[in-house]
Amino acid sequence: MKQEFILTVAQSKRLIAKGVKAHPVVKTAFHNGTIGICRGTTCTYVAEEFLDRKVGPFAYTTGLTLPKKPSPPIEKSQNSIHDVIIRQGEIHMDGEQVTEAAINMQPGDVIIKGANALNYRDKIAGCLVGHPRGGTVGGFWGPLYGMRIRLVIPVGLEKEVGFDIRDVSAVSMDRNPSVSLMPMTGIIITEIEAIDLLTGARAYQIAAGGIRGAEGAVRLLVDGTDEQMKALSDIIKEIAEEEPY
Repeated sequence: MKQEFILTVAQSKRLIAKGVKAHPVVKTAFHNGTIGICRGTTCTYVAEEFLDRKVGPFAYTTGLTLPKKPSPPIEKSQNSIHDVIIRQGEIHMDGEQVTEAAINMQPGDVIIKGANALNYRDKIAGCLVGHPRGGTVGGFWGPLYGMRIRLVIPVGLEKEVGFDIRDVSAVSMDRNPSVSLMPMTGIIITEIEAIDLLTGARAYQIAAGGIRGAEGAVRLLVDGTDEQMKALSDIIKEIAEEEPY
């Protein structure tokens, strides 16, 4: 059975967040280890799935990509929350940052970090870095490899870019006064993986984009059993009213 679904960026973020929570590596770390959820728009949705509540707009973000005149206007959140650290199922939000928690993580623990660019076929993501010390990624990159922490990268298919991230990374490092692009590899979870994790159905992206709120949207052709499609339809109904971030 095949069916098409169109997901806005906000709907995709919610779907991906649900998929992250359902991933076996994340579930194992949730019960037996430590999870650190970095800041970002997609990671805001991930944090909400674990907190089981909404987080205030822009209360769990760092850098944002915005037009010159955002509509509606953006106001900095007055209710910022601390980084979400989960240890053996217990949520901690006491001021410890993910970069600090990473120092004491063990093999099999998980860091969840969103991305700004994606080469889906190559399973490589990219993160914009503007801080002289590497920002969040620079803060956990050493422990990530030194302690063999699992990096989970929730990223929507709208972040797909037309150049090889590794090549563009080198270009961005050469006499560029702006941000650089840092390649990241790990467990990449897009809408496609989320649908598989949540229902077992196979999704294919067949188009992208739209207007009047569908800018950045993805059109997915999903193939699955009647039971799988019913499960997916229920999820789509659940996220249908997801408002733009």
